[in-house]
Amino acid sequence: MLLKSKDLPAGRHGQRLKFKNTIKIIIGVLLVLGHLSFVASTTYAVEGGVVSDPMSIGVGARSIGMGLTYVGVAEDADAVFTNPAGIARITNPKLSTMYTSLLNDVTYMVVGAAYPLNNKSAVGAGIINSRTGDIILRSAPGSAEGIGSWGNTVLFLSYGTYLSEIPLVGNLLPKTTKDILVGGSVKYFSVGGTGNADIENAAGSGYNLDLSLLAPVTNAIMVGATAQNILPTKISKNSGVNEEISNTIKLGTRVCLLGKDGEAFSSHGSRKLYANVDYDLTANNRPDLLHAGLEFWPNPNLALRVGSDNNEITAGLGVRFGGIEFNYAYHPYSSIGENTSHFFSLAYLGEARQRSLRVQIDQPINKSIIREDNITVSGKVIVDKGDEDKDATGIITVKANGISIPVKEDLTFSAEIPVEKVGKKLILVEASDSLGTLTSRDIKIVRLVNFADVPEGYWAVNPIENTGTVGLVEGYPDGTFRPERALTRAELATLLVRAKGLKIPEGEANQVFKDIKPSFWAAKYIEVAKTAGLVKGYPDGTFRANNKINKVEGVAVMARFDNLRLAEVVEKPYWDISTTHWGAKYVQAAKEAGMLPFVEKNQLEAKTDLARSQAVQMLSKTQLAGGKIKDLYTWEKGFQKETVPVRPQIRASL
Repeated sequence: MLLKSKDLPAGRHGQRLKFKNTIKIIIGVLLVLGHLSFVASTTYAVEGGVVSDPMSIGVGARSIGMGLTYVGVAEDADAVFTNPAGIARITNPKLSTMYTSLLNDVTYMVVGAAYPLNNKSAVGAGIINSRTGDIILRSAPGSAEGIGSWGNTVLFLSYGTYLSEIPLVGNLLPKTTKDILVGGSVKYFSVGGTGNADIENAAGSGYNLDLSLLAPVTNAIMVGATAQNILPTKISKNSGVNEEISNTIKLGTRVCLLGKDGEAFSSHGSRKLYANVDYDLTANNRPDLLHAGLEFWPNPNLALRVGSDNNEITAGLGVRFGGIEFNYAYHPYSSIGENTSHFFSLAYLGEARQRSLRVQIDQPINKSIIREDNITVSGKVIVDKGDEDKDATGIITVKANGISIPVKEDLTFSAEIPVEKVGKKLILVEASDSLGTLTSRDIKIVRLVNFADVPEGYWAVNPIENTGTVGLVEGYPDGTFRPERALTRAELATLLVRAKGLKIPEGEANQVFKDIKPSFWAAKYIEVAKTAGLVKGYPDGTFRANNKINKVEGVAVMARFDNLRLAEVVEKPYWDISTTHWGAKYVQAAKEAGMLPFVEKNQLEAKTDLARSQAVQMLSKTQLAGGKIKDLYTWEKGFQKETVPVRPQIRASL
């Protein structure tokens, strides 16, 4: 099956746009890298010779088996050496090693490692070492003077990331270039040996820098570029002679000829075939090099490779098992028969990533506070295909608190779900597919009680909503609270009993005041309040339940309710409350406890009626209410998912 436009990121038009933007950026980067390499190649050229980079032999048997192509592949720890941008794609630690012997007496060793910092960036490190010993040292006439050795080492420290993740740069790029990766390696060179003074004087060290990029042109084509040794630095030797570090621009592409539907030019369920081409643009009058290779995966655990390294035919194979990969490469050199080399490498890839889903929630924001009895839940399901070859079939389903939400073709979803009860609520969003993959994410919200006549901005909206939400006060059956209505003594007794959570006895109430009949709506609350010492009657044995309570009486009741410490009053707490007033101690204690923010102009207006809003304001400052309200906004505990929709019952008034 041919690659279809619907499988591309944004259809044919979007694909062409992505292609154009990607090519523009690649060309721009290549111009910069080319300029840097030109500067490097022309600086210090008059001093000494040119030090060859030992990595030109090859890094990794996988790459060597494909004719030394890897710039457009760059997907494991070997990318540290060839294209460090590629390590940004790794999702778990990677390690690779290679060892061989050249010309029967030169040992060549490569070790590379990469570690992901997050899902869009990684760091890496590596070492390449070539060394030969048993060098026979001869004097000018030709007599042997002893044995010497010589070695060449390069250390790498690498970083790779997505271009869009770079501060400032990412915001300037079009969305079609969000998948471009960039990277770099700081390199330290060391050459030296032992045997005599000439060898020791030839020892030296230096540093340089590689810069690279990796970009998907389409879902089936990946291109890469690496500018190696772009700085005009040199190897400083003990002899005082400086040698330039050779620089190269490597261009590469990887084309998926056979693979998953939508990711290759021809689809197959499990087999994969890749074609790679690299081209080395060299400096210092060295010839440019062309590399080409094929990699065929008949199954996920076996790879067969063949390639051409500048007309030298190469071959190799790879075997993967349990997160370990063994690679072998064969590279003959027609010009040097003794140098037909066999390369072996061992790599740790980690266990294959399973296909997974991730839920991205756009609404609501976690730790939101709402007042409505429904909430919009919207977001997107992110699919990570993993490293396995199986594709999902069927549709992805999303549920929020057990309620199914339609999922669009682009995997976005949006729906309103009920939040039936007030208090701390958990919105659990679950996504699953036909393969049994399941993921979930929860959002914590607090739904506050909402009264029609308590608008946002009302001075007591917070204490009314908070105490109502934690169950200390209630409104009227019509959904109002009537905050400016004067509070009666019966309502105050009811409020205090509910706030304390005192048990109401079953059966008929006892007549504890001579004017409160057992059939009175608040008779049981008044009985419990009197027994608990929350309210008192008048000397004549009456309670006068329907009398409106004034402010000083309400303050005294709240002070006793909260067990405030009463102290001697030496100064008037307010202008209209003298030190000898019967309620002065209660007013002073309540003021010090922060219960009276509604008092204006330093006058309590003690004999005026206490409004329901003012009573609730005082109640919210008590230790009991304060603890409940604090717990309401403690986001670490107490959140539960609603599974059975139940409409809240509207009970009697405050």
